[in-house]
Amino acid sequence: MSRIVQFFNESDIAFPLSEVRARGLIIKVMKAFGKQDFKVNVIAVGEERLREMKKQYFDQDLYTDIISFTLGEEPVTEGELYCSPERIRKNAEAFSEPLAREFARVLIHGVCHLCGFNDDTEEERGEMTQKEDSFLTQFYDT
Repeated sequence: MSRIVQFFNESDIAFPLSEVRARGLIIKVMKAFGKQDFKVNVIAVGEERLREMKKQYFDQDLYTDIISFTLGEEPVTEGELYCSPERIRKNAEAFSEPLAREFARVLIHGVCHLCGFNDDTEEERGEMTQKEDSFLTQFYDT
């Protein structure tokens, strides 16, 4: 059984949550979805690079805080989470959320995508928000 979570920072801004705490959060969420074997890379990039990736891979020209890519199939869930600390900081300010908590929410959101959840429709977005809120309460706010 392997539970690997690695962090890479290609951004000028540090991760707003310690790697130890972020790793623990990701592991708890993956386990909550029944994932025992996984490898997740969290890569911080600038918001312009993430915008270009959103255009290239999703045909959407917009700023975002995270993009998830599932790389492997069961039994090992493998994926990459590309996030923008700059965009997360802007979102935290806009929503009056502490920066570290907003980063935790974004990581949870990315992991939900790796576990098969989408947010393309209003109903799916609502379900995703409920999961984020629940996992934040269970695993972050404690």
